[in-house]
Amino acid sequence: MSKKLTALTESSQGIPRHEIEALICHYGRMSRLEFFTHEKILSASAKAAVSRALQKRRRGIPLAYVTKKAPFWGHEFFVQPGALIPRPETERLVEEVLGVLKADFSGKKPEILDLGTGSGCIAVCLTLEWPACKMTALDTSLKALEIARKNIELFGLGQKIRLVHSQLFESVGVKIPAWDIIVSNPPYVPSGELPGLSREVRNEPVTALDGGYDGLDIVNEILEQAPRYLKPGGSILMEIGDNQSKKLATKWGKRTEYESFRFEKDLNGIKRILIARKKAKS
Repeated sequence: MSKKLTALTESSQGIPRHEIEALICHYGRMSRLEFFTHEKILSASAKAAVSRALQKRRRGIPLAYVTKKAPFWGHEFFVQPGALIPRPETERLVEEVLGVLKADFSGKKPEILDLGTGSGCIAVCLTLEWPACKMTALDTSLKALEIARKNIELFGLGQKIRLVHSQLFESVGVKIPAWDIIVSNPPYVPSGELPGLSREVRNEPVTALDGGYDGLDIVNEILEQAPRYLKPGGSILMEIGDNQSKKLATKWGKRTEYESFRFEKDLNGIKRILIARKKAKS
């Protein structure tokens, strides 16, 4: 075990060792190789910073909020309280949007709306992967938009992504129908399940988690409004929770607004991504 790790373990109080290692590397500005080979000495100020970070972790502050960074789609994003921490399962949403882009928009400049952008990670990654797209990212939270703006600027996309403060489609300020693709990671946790979430998750914005009684309040509202804003043949893709696909298929599968309505699974076999296509003009 590293001497640095041994010295700080006594105050860790159950914090996983890999997190202590991450904090030491972060505040000591060292690589994992330097950590394990003792090639860098942890300064007094770095030790103090690690100790303060451990105190935050003991209070249940998520590690990503402590270090103000989180990985997503092979990139590192700025995060802080006010926006959800990017999660690996949301990468499936990006993957499926890219699949639609490759199938339907090769050589084109599709207009995309990221509904509830949060940290901006989805909008940033899609713009990096499909530079020709015209991206609009909106959120009801001004704090989240501040975080998204920092990430947009971090990746040099300030001229490529338009940010809008809006409650769903309320203030988009464009001629409709406007978008070829709408993508969203909406709140979908049932209200009754919120108290049972981990202490770390409960420190994230509740408005970005709470989806109402069955978790589908916002999901259904988006599906109700989306056809008005999608171009004919346009698609909406959303991340949803476990055991929600059946209810959604029953409610929306045969609705005339959508010509197709399907789900794609995540790596755990959960139907995680909803994909619905608006009817093309007849």
